[in-house]
Amino acid sequence: MLRRRGVKRWFGGLLGLVSLGLVLGGFGMVNAKADPTLPSGLSALQQPVAMPSFKLPTTTGETLDSAALAGRVVIVRFWATW
Repeated sequence: MLRRRGVKRWFGGLLGLVSLGLVLGGFGMVNAKADPTLPSGLSALQQPVAMPSFKLPTTTGETLDSAALAGRVVIVRFWATW
């Protein structure tokens, strides 16, 4: 009997927390902006900009020309040990 009461209390508390989360989440959805704008000082890119021409050495000692990357998605990752 005592154990059942503890389970009911635990389940009731859990149900209350879930309900509170849903209510607060609902307020967040109502207050969310439907029209996101850029922060001040930033502007949207109007036209695509061509990548400048460059050549880099690869880890195997070959040379990579930026023209070989034309039309492909390129991710540039700057890495340093400092």
